[in-house]
Amino acid sequence: MSRKQGAAVAVAMGAVAAIGISGAVGVAAPTPAAAAVDGLRISEIESSGGVPGDWIEFANTGEAPVDLSGFTVRDDDDAHGYAFPAGSTLAPGGYLVIDELQRTGEGDFDFGLGGADAVRLFDPSGALVDAYAWTAHAATTYGVDGDGAWAETEAPTKGEGNRFAAEPEAPTSALRLNEIDSSPGDWVELVNLGDAELSLDGYELRDNSDDHSWAFPAGATIASGGFLVVDEASVGVVDGAPGSFAAAIGIGSADRIRFFDAGGALIDDSGPWEGHAEIGGDPAQATLARCPDGAGEFVLAHPTPGAANSCADPGEGGEEPEPIVTETWPGAPETRELDAAQMFLEDSSGLDAQTGDDGVLLWAVDNGTGTFWKLTAEADGSVAFADGWESGKRARFAKDAGDPAAAGPDTEGITVAGDGMLYLASERDNGAKAVNFNSVLQIDPEAEGPDVVASQEWDLTAQLPQVSANLGIEAVEWVADDELRGRLVDERTGAGYDPADYPLHGEGLFFVAVEDGGRVFAFALNSDGTAEQVADVTPGLPGVMALDYDAVRGGLWAACDDGCAGASAFIAFGAADGAGAEAVDGAGATAGAAAAAAPRVTLFARPEGLPLANTEGFAIAPAGFVVDGRRPAWWFTDGVQAGALRAGWLDAADEIPGGGADSDADGAGSAVGTGSAEGTASGSAGAGGAGGGAASGGAGSSAANGTADASVRATAQSATLAQTGWGANEFLLLVVVLLGAMGAVVLLVSRRRGSAE
Repeated sequence: MSRKQGAAVAVAMGAVAAIGISGAVGVAAPTPAAAAVDGLRISEIESSGGVPGDWIEFANTGEAPVDLSGFTVRDDDDAHGYAFPAGSTLAPGGYLVIDELQRTGEGDFDFGLGGADAVRLFDPSGALVDAYAWTAHAATTYGVDGDGAWAETEAPTKGEGNRFAAEPEAPTSALRLNEIDSSPGDWVELVNLGDAELSLDGYELRDNSDDHSWAFPAGATIASGGFLVVDEASVGVVDGAPGSFAAAIGIGSADRIRFFDAGGALIDDSGPWEGHAEIGGDPAQATLARCPDGAGEFVLAHPTPGAANSCADPGEGGEEPEPIVTETWPGAPETRELDAAQMFLEDSSGLDAQTGDDGVLLWAVDNGTGTFWKLTAEADGSVAFADGWESGKRARFAKDAGDPAAAGPDTEGITVAGDGMLYLASERDNGAKAVNFNSVLQIDPEAEGPDVVASQEWDLTAQLPQVSANLGIEAVEWVADDELRGRLVDERTGAGYDPADYPLHGEGLFFVAVEDGGRVFAFALNSDGTAEQVADVTPGLPGVMALDYDAVRGGLWAACDDGCAGASAFIAFGAADGAGAEAVDGAGATAGAAAAAAPRVTLFARPEGLPLANTEGFAIAPAGFVVDGRRPAWWFTDGVQAGALRAGWLDAADEIPGGGADSDADGAGSAVGTGSAEGTASGSAGAGGAGGGAASGGAGSSAANGTADASVRATAQSATLAQTGWGANEFLLLVVVLLGAMGAVVLLVSRRRGSAE
């Protein structure tokens, strides 16, 4: 399905002005359409995710048939047109639909509709008959009502009369969310605005994810005019059993709180926020609250748990956090569902792609049970379970080896390292959900299941920020030393990362992301069970739920969920000008690391066709899967059963966001290894710098983002680096100038000889 990006908004707004229709950025406003001709009008528009594809519906509200022969449909671009074939008619009271796959016109409706676009209908003379423009996809479709006004429909009604949701009624419940604290403690205050005591049996609090739910216990009540505070220690019902609020919900810096009645109906919603509330830079002095109690929007306030709210004066909180400004997703806007029939469990979390002997593999993990799966991937992004992996295997803590009934790790992230082992990130023990326990588990994927006990574990809790139990490690990603040597700033030395400084760490570093605050940390996980922090990276997102290293583009992707509107950050590592990774010897050790520059971060919006949801997993295919200049990408959504895994596309461009393509410029060399299982290596050096390959030893042949990625990136970098100073265009201009001068000299000499003769 064709989608327009970037400048499409400006184009659509220009079309809006041209046809006299107004719209609001982000939401298409109900707007009267142009006057219909003989009862003919555009009646409904599907611009995203329709069946099959985009479609446009026309209605005849008149009393006579309308001959459509020669009528033309265009979007906001005059170059895109569909002409109704001769003999096309629309009966009185009837509907006619054209879509992307049922092409019957002379021009064919094959151009698709974008998030910012328009539909225009012209008669055979070229006169405009009807039109509608919008600036964002509808959650359902756009339709025109009986009064001629456009609005989002209740549901698509292709070829039928439009349906619109009834106007929402004002909340009838006297119960309201009243105050929220997300740091340093987590608590929610309710207020009863009614004149009678109310029961809270079965009522629920949820954050931005439906599977993070805490229900009030039987017998819970709130007095008339009273306040009730639910804090981290409050015991209610979690997953059908007694559990604390902290076991179910951690209120993050990018989050929201919702309140549901016993029947599952939404009573109240705080709306989303970005960044912990602070006054004077201190989160302990601030909350979000309503003033007056139970009414209006949530604003900055002083903490008053169990009492009337005290909202802050304007300006008391200091500067507002900078809004997230993103660039358009660097790939196709559409995504598609891969598991319409349920394939996974309900707590889908981490993804990682691996280049193996049998092609590309995709690993997936569930945080509720510790179950992980191995899937085979195709170049079009489709996946299937590897033989025998339909039920997956279950990761276990070493301490639970003899207790199959133990709840096990809350496995939020997964990565495959150069040693062929899986590494899972866990933010807590599911048997003690209220306790933060940030750890990384080494799992042998070849071990016989269904349960696989961790062969080694690293406890990082004391080395990471102290956060709520449900807001700890969300992702882990292994990156080979060859990708980081001299390109990542080592916080201990202030210079480029030198693997030789960490003799027990293996062949790469592990990046872990902490959900609350969105920081990413690089660790050397040592063979003796210790861990050494190498770097602390701030991607510029209030939360990070997924990590994936992109060896083609030479950087790390950090992705957020709906708390950040699905934004992601690309973190480009690179050497400082004039510096680079030094030559390596046959054993892969460096003679010394060069200075490196701070990473460069570029923020991107999610693809237009990716639903706004609690997306916790993200992975990108390697270079060998390029199709029509793009590679597959995958997203994994928590809290759903079917529809958890989606595939989309990322451009396979040589240019690296944030300037990473020339990160080793100005004479710096970048060695990239292509090792084998026997430890042999062959390398590609950056132009103008030191050459030589970086060895990959032992079992490192199955590293994620494998040899193809490394060689392609090395080629792209070499081509880029070779054009520093005088580029090809400048050189061609010089040649033209020199040839012109030579020609003038020859002509002048010839004339002088002719004159002499």
